[in-house]
Amino acid sequence: METLISSVNAQAVLVIAAIAVAIFLGTLLVRILKASFGLILTILAIVLVLQYGFGISPGQLWGEIGHLPQVAIQSVQSFDLNRLTSMLSD
Repeated sequence: METLISSVNAQAVLVIAAIAVAIFLGTLLVRILKASFGLILTILAIVLVLQYGFGISPGQLWGEIGHLPQVAIQSVQSFDLNRLTSMLSD
């Protein structure tokens, strides 16, 4: 067994392993792109409609996405549960 291991060229094993890993990574990338292709097209369509239909740039959209957590926190803080229960009880 030792003669088999010692007769194998380490550089050849490394090249074969690198080729195998590259093939597996390429396959993974193709699978990810196939799975998300519909989502990518939907996002692209929304961005294009906003840009050409309403004049909203992708930078403005990205800035608004960045502000969403702050808007959500402000909405929760300004939520008046007493007013809601009084409206529902009437």
